[in-house]
Formats: sequence, structure tokens, C-alpha cells
Amino acid sequence: MGSLVAKLLLPTISTLVFLPTISIAAKRRFHMEAMVYFFTMFFVAIYHACDGPGLSVLCFMRYDILEYFSIYGTALSIWVSLMALAEFDEPKRSTFVMFGVLTIAVRIYHDRWGYGVYSGPIGTAVLVITVKWLQKMKEKKGLYPDKSVYTQQIGPGFCFGALALMLRFFFEEWDYTYVHSFYHCALAMAFVLLLPKENKKAGSAGTPARLDCSTLCCCV
Repeated sequence: MGSLVAKLLLPTISTLVFLPTISIAAKRRFHMEAMVYFFTMFFVAIYHACDGPGLSVLCFMRYDILEYFSIYGTALSIWVSLMALAEFDEPKRSTFVMFGVLTIAVRIYHDRWGYGVYSGPIGTAVLVITVKWLQKMKEKKGLYPDKSVYTQQIGPGFCFGALALMLRFFFEEWDYTYVHSFYHCALAMAFVLLLPKENKKAGSAGTPARLDCSTLCCCV
């Protein structure tokens, strides 16, 4: 019986993997992104808690509202992570972020279960980033950004992101509890990898945050 309860609670408990993501984002001075990650973790956790045994007391909102904000927060987290990777100057950065905030809200209200919930923000962000980087390459007449960004951030980040979406849309029928929990882990890891080592638009960030014990325990 205890193992069954633990299994049912696993999707709720697994949302705690976002805590290191929040901590790393805050240490790198991506405060807006950290706030969005916290928003996502909170609503995803409460949404799953409402499905768990004996946790209905946590359902302080209607179930459909919790469902909406859990999906909205996830899509918005994807968007702000990709915008952080693009490293736009102001006012382009705030304009693109707000564009995502508004359009994602409308898209999810229209249909919160379709592939477009996540493929829309990803496709739009990739297009915007590609245009910017091609312009930079034309100006520099060379590779932009550095090769390390592609090998250490974009490649691994998109691999974990693709894994997360595959688990979410194609493999959950295998065993929802475990697959969805691994989906949370892969998604959180994708956000960590996609974030630049420091927020160059926020002044001096000091030493880039490392994946040490203090960071993982959220000692920001």
C-alpha cells in the first residue's frame, strides 16, 4: 500500500527537480526566468497534488484552472529559456518576452492539449534566434555564437528538450506515473542547459553558477 501511495505521489514530488533550475537561474541573474520556473513548479505541483491521494486540501483553485496554469507555465518557461539563449538587447528582449506571454496565453486557452502548445513557442523562438544569428554571422563573417555554445548549451539542451516532449506526447501510456516524472526531470535539465552561463544584460554577474551542492540545494 505504501509503495502504491508513493507511486501516485511521484508526479507531485518530481516537480521539485525545478528547484535547482530556479537556483541556477537566480545565481546567473536570470531573475525573470527564475520567477517563471517557480511559477511553473508551483502550479504543476499543485495540479498533480490534486490527483494524489489525500492531498485534495491543496486544491485552492478549480482543477481546470490549475491545469491551465500548469501548461501555461511550462510553455512560458520554454519561451523565456530560448529568449535568454538569444541574448537580445532591450527593448527587443522585453518585446519578444511579452509577445510570448500574450500569444501563449491565447493559444492554450483555445487548445491546451495539442502539439502546438509547445511546438508553437519552440518554432517561433528558433526562427527568431536563427534570423538574429545569421545576421551576426554575416556581420562577423564567421561562426556566431562560439562553438562552445552549440556543443555545451544548444546541443545538449535541445536533446533533453526533445526527450521531454517525446515522453510527454508519445510514451506516457506506458506508465504515466514514471514517464511523466522523467518528463519533469528532462524538462528541468533542458532549461538549465539552455540558460547562458551568465546574464550579460544584467551587469556583472560574478562567477558563473556551478552545479555544486550549494547551488543544487538552492542556497542562493
